[in-house]
Amino acid sequence: MKRDLSGSTARRLSIGLAASALVASAALASTPAQATSRPVGSAASAATVHCTKPTSHPTKWREASDVERVSGRVKAQVDAVVAAAARTSAQRSAQADSSPSPQRTTAARRVVVPVYIHLIHGRHKGEHRIGRYAGRRMFRILKAGYAGAQDRTMTDTGVRFTLRRITVSRNDRWFHARPYSRADRQMKSRLHRGGARVLNIYVNRPKAGGQLLLGFSTFPWQRAAHPRLDSVTVSDVSLPYGPARGYNLGDTVIHETGHWLGLLHTFEGGCTAPGDGVADTPPEATASYYCDETSNTCHEDAVPDPSDPLKTIDPTDPVHNFMDYSYDACMYQFTPGQTARINAAFMHFRYGR
Repeated sequence: MKRDLSGSTARRLSIGLAASALVASAALASTPAQATSRPVGSAASAATVHCTKPTSHPTKWREASDVERVSGRVKAQVDAVVAAAARTSAQRSAQADSSPSPQRTTAARRVVVPVYIHLIHGRHKGEHRIGRYAGRRMFRILKAGYAGAQDRTMTDTGVRFTLRRITVSRNDRWFHARPYSRADRQMKSRLHRGGARVLNIYVNRPKAGGQLLLGFSTFPWQRAAHPRLDSVTVSDVSLPYGPARGYNLGDTVIHETGHWLGLLHTFEGGCTAPGDGVADTPPEATASYYCDETSNTCHEDAVPDPSDPLKTIDPTDPVHNFMDYSYDACMYQFTPGQTARINAAFMHFRYGR
């Protein structure tokens, strides 16, 4: 689905932002954040919105899609969860197809996530601009994204976030901590609060190899081995009015929390099934940058419509999905299949733990 600029404005106003000013500045800074894949504790591995092409190729650092790196026992658990989520998604799709008047619905189960936000300040000029007000604004962006406020046709994921506390720490090493470095581990060991159902969000300005990073996250199946590292980290450059232009409307926290809830990138596995493990996200050969709504990396031609063999469809890449790498102004939706996976992963790996 495409949205018009009025929809974008409504989205920003719903979280108290000035939409026109932010969307207009869609050119990436020269030192954006980089995305790559990396498991915890290992070396690094792996209405229409028209966005201006940035002057340099955007790179982002996003957390791992490392299902293959976990133990056989944990991988079997992940596979079982994915299978359960796929069955639930198929059932809901069948119910929606049989409905005489399709309409927006809510998730069958409500997931409640307590949140602690940890703001880290450095000791130099410009390294302590993120205060409690900005932390609360980031939290509103997170809530709105999962409730479907950015796209009124999106099925509500049913995930509800409750803000428990915002902490502020001044520590230069923590502010610039590389992902899973000694400083990063120390910071999270000292500040982490709550159990498996509690989301800890750290806001600092991490770097790796000299590159600014937008954010990174752990997966729910990693928590058992590294409970104090179970968290989401977001760079202050990605928050509203930050210098990562094109990626500074705040959607990084939605993307990274998607990983924390068990979602993979939409381009996971390229064009090879099962891809991201979600049936209703079209396969995607590579990450989508900018906002290319005509991108079709896995199908050169139209393919049969599964709901009507006499028709064909043009399965363009899911550039509007929060789990792709598009500009923030371009990302605004989760699919029902992703909602089913979130519910299944949360109940298996987090609920009651």
